Amino acid sequence: MNNVLFDKNNKGLCVIDLDTVMPGYFISDVGDMMRTYLSPVSEEEKDFSKIIIRKEYYEAIVDGYMSEMQDELTAFEKKYFFYAGKFSIYMQALRFLTDYLNDDKYYGSSYPGQNLIRASNQIALLQKYMEAELN
Repeated sequence: MNNVLFDKNNKGLCVIDLDTVMPGYFISDVGDMMRTYLSPVSEEEKDFSKIIIRKEYYEAIVDGYMSEMQDELTAFEKKYFFYAGKFSIYMQALRFLTDYLNDDKYYGSSYPGQNLIRASNQIALLQKYMEAELN
């Protein structure tokens, strides 16, 4: 939804990020879905106790993705489906931390330390995600 431009009546006008219409790698597409949808709070949340992994969302992502892509994925990709979430969450944490250390040049910030909060948020999400793997 972040890549769609809407009009004042909430009607979709166009896709504004061309990587959403190009073929992507499963690890990035699946991983970003995990990173975005599993927690009920955004990467902006400062209260990390609110970060949880919604198992029913994970199952919906697996079921929905596999219903369309089962025959397209290799055995290797299927084996590392859960890993895709680890990969994307970790990568995003590093990207936020790197931006914080580089004076917020890439993502920018609305307040001091925002990208450090985002990085810490994603590390908390990664920890919860990895705990969910063990259960």
